[in-house]
Amino acid sequence: MLNQEDWRELTINIWRGALYVVAIAMAVYQLLYTQILLQDPTGHLITHLGLALTVIFLSTMQKTADRKTWHLSLLLLILSLIVTCYLMVEKEEILAYRTAIPAPSDLAIGVLIIIVLLVAVWMLFGKTLTIVALAAITYLFLGRFLPEPFTVAPISFERLLMWLSVELGTGKGVYGDILDLSATYLFLFIIFGGVLDAFGGTRFIMSFGRWIGSKSGAGPAMTALVGSSLLGTVTGSTAANITITGSFTIPMMKRSGYTSEQAAAIETVSSNGGQIIPPIMGATAFLMAGFANIPYIEIVKAAIIPALLYVYSVFLYIHLTVQKMKIRCSVEAEPLSGKKLLLDAPIFFIPLGVLVFLLVKGYTLPFIGFWSIVSIVVVGLITAAIRRDARLDLKKSMVRIVESVRLASEMAVICGLLGIIVCALVTSGLGIKLPLAIEELSHGYLIVALVIAMISSILLGMGVPTAAAYILVAIGAVPVLLKMGVPALAAHLFCFFFAISSHITPPVAVGALVASKIAGADYWRTSKECIKAAFVTFLLPYLFIYAPIVILAFQGSLISSLIQLVSIFLAIAALEIGLLNYCFSRLSLLERIGILIAGILFLTHIFLRNEISLIIGLVLFVAIVLKHFLGRGRQAGNPLS
Repeated sequence: MLNQEDWRELTINIWRGALYVVAIAMAVYQLLYTQILLQDPTGHLITHLGLALTVIFLSTMQKTADRKTWHLSLLLLILSLIVTCYLMVEKEEILAYRTAIPAPSDLAIGVLIIIVLLVAVWMLFGKTLTIVALAAITYLFLGRFLPEPFTVAPISFERLLMWLSVELGTGKGVYGDILDLSATYLFLFIIFGGVLDAFGGTRFIMSFGRWIGSKSGAGPAMTALVGSSLLGTVTGSTAANITITGSFTIPMMKRSGYTSEQAAAIETVSSNGGQIIPPIMGATAFLMAGFANIPYIEIVKAAIIPALLYVYSVFLYIHLTVQKMKIRCSVEAEPLSGKKLLLDAPIFFIPLGVLVFLLVKGYTLPFIGFWSIVSIVVVGLITAAIRRDARLDLKKSMVRIVESVRLASEMAVICGLLGIIVCALVTSGLGIKLPLAIEELSHGYLIVALVIAMISSILLGMGVPTAAAYILVAIGAVPVLLKMGVPALAAHLFCFFFAISSHITPPVAVGALVASKIAGADYWRTSKECIKAAFVTFLLPYLFIYAPIVILAFQGSLISSLIQLVSIFLAIAALEIGLLNYCFSRLSLLERIGILIAGILFLTHIFLRNEISLIIGLVLFVAIVLKHFLGRGRQAGNPLS
């Protein structure tokens, strides 16, 4: 007879086995669907969300030790299966006859799927997005009782409920256009990162980061910058990326002499920055391509210089911190083998090359996702076959793939809920009223509208994935920016970058929170260091509009564009030096004020095209930097400043 502990272990193994079967089946199905039309698009959306919900609830049941959570997950799993089976059986009838006049059972299923998604997102990501969804639904149903201009047209509750939930084939609600983004290609590119990790791509990324770190006086901080940035561009999750890489980069940085807060901040901004590094950009950019109808290759090209500026800012922070703290460090752990690094390189660069090549050739994103993943598997299997030191651990590989399916399923669930929110905003007219309200508040001044859009993006991004924050802000803020003459690419990138910056912005800086826990650091001081290291994140979106050369949109002569770029690099350097109060040695109060003024003058030139401010700023900057460069041997920096 089995005792209670044995029964518990057996139950966990059963649910784990079920999770693995469903997750792998989902991955295979999604890949096959890119090549073979297994079912019609509506059936694909129903299957996609049904499998995603099953993966989520099986994963929760397998991991949780709380009986209430376990039973709630089981109940939600059963409800989600009922919804999926019902819709698959009744799909044709709903499409043909019951769109306008739904059956009572259709309405009941619609209520069920809304409840399941609300609770699932609450369990996964906390209350923020769920509260936003509930507010949007409440406004849609009860807005008819509000006075003008807030009133909503008095449409029947049955009609509204169908629009929000299971009105199939119209692009609305749960099974609408937003879920289609996940089902068509967003899921694939999240899986791309998981498969890359499973077949050894992470091994190369971190080895390459350690190699760069070994060549730099910054040591493990450069390992974090390079390794975490490269890994972040394929994982698309700041918190997950910090968990993977921060567990060893943060202790290494602390042992080298960085404070706990500095180590946590460097890992946070490095992991977060991966989402803006092309060509993958954390998969959220694929969502932007579909949502904004902008060719993905255009988004990739536009992100090149912003990504370089971001890395440049973090590099300056690391370099100045090393000098200020008098840190002398080297990368620890086993000796690096250049030969092994070269042998590991194909598993990263060949799939990346396939992805870029197919993007340039103009193939569809599902096609690109499929063949990029296939290339990883092929290169990984060949590498494992010819190298004993690179043999695959099938169990670990399976775990990593299943984990990536779980992450992709979370995004599918979010997209389902976002479909409800978007439908509620559009149907209620709030999608039109919000831009009008922003325009009214800004009084026609673009800079004011941009500040409002910035605040909205950061607030909506706090505690939720970047993709969800981007879509919410793209609905409300982007239209008014477009109306004010901002080009579509610049407007969408503006909201996208500020949604990303929410992960390092207090009071709910998720990235800083995770990293500070690993480092044993103070959360608020970690957030402060994050802002010092990556302050450029808050500057770049404005440059998209006022200095479009940053996104390779040329205005004016080539010479003036190049001068603008040089001014941006100088502004970042001046402001970083001023924030850290160090340039070869500690700055005096007047020098610190002077270097900050130089940075502001550079920005004045960038935004207002004022050549005099550029000249004055350049004179100030060169004078202060040159003084400290020439006097670096005679002055001693204060590491405690």
